[in-house]
Amino acid sequence: MNKKSWPQAAGVLLISAVLSGCASFGPDAAPDRMTDADQLKLAVSAQQNIRADWWRQLNDAELDKLVDAALQDSPSLKLAAARLRQARAAVGIVESKDGPQLDAMANMAQIHADPIKALSHNGKNYINAYTAALVGSWEFDFWGKNHAAVSAALGQQQAVAYEGQQTRLLLTQAVVAQYTQLQRSQAQAELLTQRLAIAQSRQKLTQARINAGLLPGDNQRGNEVSIERLQQQKSALDNDIARSRHALAALTGQGPEQQNAPSPAKLAAAPEPALDRLDANLLGRRPDIAAQRARVESMSASVKEARAEFYPNVKLTAFAGQSSLELDQLWKRGSSLWGFMPAISLPLFHSGQLQSNLARQQAGYDMAVQQYNQTVFDALRDAADAVSGWQNSQRQLQQSDRALQSSRKANEAMAARLRAGLVNKLSLLDAQDALLSQQSANIDAKAAARLAWATLNTALGGGFDQQPATR
Repeated sequence: MNKKSWPQAAGVLLISAVLSGCASFGPDAAPDRMTDADQLKLAVSAQQNIRADWWRQLNDAELDKLVDAALQDSPSLKLAAARLRQARAAVGIVESKDGPQLDAMANMAQIHADPIKALSHNGKNYINAYTAALVGSWEFDFWGKNHAAVSAALGQQQAVAYEGQQTRLLLTQAVVAQYTQLQRSQAQAELLTQRLAIAQSRQKLTQARINAGLLPGDNQRGNEVSIERLQQQKSALDNDIARSRHALAALTGQGPEQQNAPSPAKLAAAPEPALDRLDANLLGRRPDIAAQRARVESMSASVKEARAEFYPNVKLTAFAGQSSLELDQLWKRGSSLWGFMPAISLPLFHSGQLQSNLARQQAGYDMAVQQYNQTVFDALRDAADAVSGWQNSQRQLQQSDRALQSSRKANEAMAARLRAGLVNKLSLLDAQDALLSQQSANIDAKAAARLAWATLNTALGGGFDQQPATR
C-alpha cells in the first residue's frame, strides 16, 4: 500500500467501525395509520365550491361591515397571527443550524505556574495568555437530521397557519349567528308591539261590553293575563337584543356601547347552498383537518430526526486569530494562529437517552395520527349534522310559509265577515292576533334556516383553500 492510499483506507475502516458501533434503535413498533376516504366509504366526486366570502351572499351591507371588522380587529385573530409569526421564527432558528456558523471570541486566561519557574516571569507565579480569534463551524448533515428538523418546524408552522384559518372561519360563523339572532329578536319585538296593541284593543272592547252589561266582569281576566305575558316576552326580547349587540361588540373588538347604534336589515331567507352529499373532498377543504394532517407530517419528520441521532455526527471547525502572552504583543505578526479541527462523534452508550427520545417521538406521531383521525370523525359528524339540519330547516320553513299563507287568508275572510256584519270586532282581533302569532313562528323558522345555512358553510370548510404557509 503506497503512502497516498493509506489515509483513504484508514478513513474507510474508521467509517465502517463507526457505523458498526452505532447505538441500537431499540424495539420498533408499526406506526398508527391515518384514516382515509376508502376506510370512511366516502365517494370521490366533483368539488362542491363554497365561496370564501360566503356570508356576502346574504347581500347585507351591515353584516359585511361587522364581519370585516371582526376579521381585522378581533383579538382571537391577532392571537392566531402572533402564533404564526412565532412558528415562522422557530423555522428560522432550526434552519440556521443547517448552515455555517461564525463567532468572534476574545479572552484572557490566567495560568498559574510553579513558583520556581515563575522567576522568569518577573517573580509572578502565573502567566496571562491573551487570545482573539474568529471561530467558524459547519456540521455536515449526512443523515438528514437537520433537514428533518426543518421539515418538522415547517409542518408545525403550516399547522398553525391552518388553525388560524379555522379561527377565522369560526369567528365569521359567530358574527353571522349573532347578527341573525339580533335580526330575529328585533323582528319579534316589532310583532310583540303589534300584538300588545291588539290585546289592549281587545281589553277596551271587552270592558265596554262589560260596562254595557253584555259580558260578566271576570271576562277581563284573560285579557289581563295575555297583556302581562306579552309584556314579559317583550322584556325578554329586549334582553336578547342587548346580549346580541354585546356579543357582536366583543367579536369585532369593540366596547359594548359601540354596537348600540347600528340597525340590522330585515331578516331575509338564506340562499340555496351548492349541496349534494358528503364526499372525500371534505377531508381537504376543512382547515381543522388540514392542520392535524400538517401536525402528523411534522411528527413524522421529528421521528426521522430522532433516528438520525443514532448516526455519527461530522463537524468541521476552523479558527484564525491572534494569541500572545503579552497584551501589547497580541496584534504583532508573530502572534497569529490558525487551524481547523474535523471531528466525528459516535453515540455508543447514553443510558437509553436516544432510545427514549425516539420512542417519545414515535408516540408523538401516533398521538398526532389519532388526533387527526378523531378530527376527521368529528368533522364528518358536524358536516352530516349540518346537512340534515339545513334540510330539516328548509322543510320547517316551507311548512311555516304554508301555515302563514293560510293564516293570512283566514284573517282576510274574517275581515270580510266583519264588513258583512256576520261577526264582531273581537273576532277580527282574534284573527289578527293569530296571524301575528304565525308570523312570529315564521320568523323563528327563517332565522333557524339562516343559522343552519351558516353552520353548513362552516362545516364544509367555508371556502378554505389549502395553500402552503408563506415564509
